[in-house]
Amino acid sequence: MKMNRPTGMTLYFLIILLLFSRSLVLSQAAGRSSDASGLISVFIDFPDWYMDMDYIRTEIPYVNYMRDRADADVHILTTTQRTGSDGCEYTINFIGLGAFAGQENTLTYTSQQTDTEDMIRGELVRHFKIGLMQYVSHSSAIDRINIHYRDTGPGESGATPVNDPWNYWTFRTSLRGHFSGEKSYKNNSLSASISADRVTEDWKLSFYLSMSNTRTIYDYGEGLSYNDQRRSDYFRGSIVRSLTPRWSLAAISGASRSTYSNLDLTAYWRPGIEFNVYPYSEATRRQFTFQYMIGVDYYDYHELTIYYKMKECRLSENLQISYQIKQPWGSINASLYGSHYFHDMEKFHVSLINSLELRLVKGLSLDIFGYITFVRDQLSLPASGASLEEILLRRRELETSYDYYLSIGLSYTFGSIYNNVVNPRFGG
Repeated sequence: MKMNRPTGMTLYFLIILLLFSRSLVLSQAAGRSSDASGLISVFIDFPDWYMDMDYIRTEIPYVNYMRDRADADVHILTTTQRTGSDGCEYTINFIGLGAFAGQENTLTYTSQQTDTEDMIRGELVRHFKIGLMQYVSHSSAIDRINIHYRDTGPGESGATPVNDPWNYWTFRTSLRGHFSGEKSYKNNSLSASISADRVTEDWKLSFYLSMSNTRTIYDYGEGLSYNDQRRSDYFRGSIVRSLTPRWSLAAISGASRSTYSNLDLTAYWRPGIEFNVYPYSEATRRQFTFQYMIGVDYYDYHELTIYYKMKECRLSENLQISYQIKQPWGSINASLYGSHYFHDMEKFHVSLINSLELRLVKGLSLDIFGYITFVRDQLSLPASGASLEEILLRRRELETSYDYYLSIGLSYTFGSIYNNVVNPRFGG
């Protein structure tokens, strides 16, 4: 019987299989070697928008970094929230697992608006080192660790009284231009904004103004073109008063204009109240709020609306229920918002927004984000309708009864449980 000789493609896959098997054996051997090192295993759970793991591994080499919480001795869970000076408060939770179950500690670090990324990551690593010491002291690394204390210099005191010439006010300005195009398409956009905020334990004042102008030109050839000009201006101001650890009062006002929404001017003023089931001091880990507002809305339209109005003033109310929690098993953010006009109770707006990040089992995570909105309050729709270009290019608000979006993802990781090596080559 004649046997077929293996083809070049078959040999290629055999070589790949042998190399993979060899890598698997070596990784398992390396895993057993690291596991016997006597170092504690750490899983770092940090906000996605800033996590320099290479820097952390380099600065703290005396622990094993795990890619899954189930393999760790210590879970470092970090949550963030913005401060009144536009800095960031980091709440760092050290959660003991396995043999360290029940051993927990929390540290906080607050960055300033002017701090660089290098300054922030340096302070975060310093806090990681401090919080890890209670666990590292039970590992073999303790024999090679020294602790240094930096004393205050001559003439310096341990605490410096705050002397704020700005009286807690923080200002930010922005000016941006965007320019893009090709032979048959050009887009130019200019935008500017300014904000002013003052945050104390008792009061929170916030004011924001933005202006943008966008021009888009589509050239169809043979002398045919479409020129779209869009202008949008927006102002919002709010004053919030802290009453108790769970209750707050607020007054919010705003104004805007938008060619997209057929609005020459819209303005509103709304007082409101908010209750948090949990104390606001726990806001970085969990919140469950009920917010109610009632107010007056004024509209000045660019074109006659489908309700034959050029101007109108309406009384409205809205209720928002929000739940947020971040725990070692994942996080949940859910919000239900509803509003209606008193002159016609059938003119309402209801939105449900949810996001879920859930660690199902070791290595397997579920991510869901979605929202659905039921729209019955489009008062500004123009009676003239929209042109074909405006419909195709979505340059004007169109009549709709709903709007939705859904994203679902599963991710699974497997292989080596260790993640200690730093290699920045071709890092992009």
